[in-house]
Amino acid sequence: MAKAAANPNAALVKDLMKVIEALEVRYGLRKPGKFTDFIEALVFQILELGAQEKPARDGLKRLRDEYVDWNDMRVATVRELEDILGAKFYQVRKKAEDIKHLLADLYTAFRRMEITELAPEGVETLRALPETTNVRKDDLERALALTMSFKIFPCDEDQFKLLKFLGGVPKPLTMQQGVKKIEDALDAEQALRLSRGLREHHHIYHEAGEDEPQIIAFGWDKKDPLGMDKGLKKAAPAKGGTGKVTKKKK
Repeated sequence: MAKAAANPNAALVKDLMKVIEALEVRYGLRKPGKFTDFIEALVFQILELGAQEKPARDGLKRLRDEYVDWNDMRVATVRELEDILGAKFYQVRKKAEDIKHLLADLYTAFRRMEITELAPEGVETLRALPETTNVRKDDLERALALTMSFKIFPCDEDQFKLLKFLGGVPKPLTMQQGVKKIEDALDAEQALRLSRGLREHHHIYHEAGEDEPQIIAFGWDKKDPLGMDKGLKKAAPAKGGTGKVTKKKK
């Protein structure tokens, strides 16, 4: 009987799964949801970043219930979006501003607020948006993966730098090389799990005033699986958010 060929990506998969599982210990396991509406998937990426899952989903439902369609929401003011999300929603002002800018950028690009069954040139237009707008590359790629079944690892340069810092990929790899290897090694759900963990961790240290991947004080009372935490002091998570850190003094 012929011996099964060894998986050439086995070592990489092991390293990546270690990062995925460690990040999920810190930020929780959140199964990637399925969306049929591309814009809804994009809006949800904005709402859920840094937030707990239930408030993010409840906030999305309130927005959908309030407005007839995306065009109706597009012409709403930032203050109106804030009021619907509620004053207790995590970083509510920033979330409302980001949604307002997103809808404006999509309308400018497509002159309509319905994005379904895109032709290849439409997908290319979408993927070029981060170069000329404030639309985030990882938000866009996650929405493509969640609605159009793209086999893709959503990631931006900062998140890839973080992945190297955490030991997920060899340091000599360029981002293009690393992303390709990850897409070959992981299945679609694993890639989305890794993407979410990196997004959350980058968000936390960026909010703490750090520009580069850092070992920072999260205030956990247990050992950090990846050694990302400076100390083991007890502290409650920030209200409405996924973690608590101390902002860096300028």
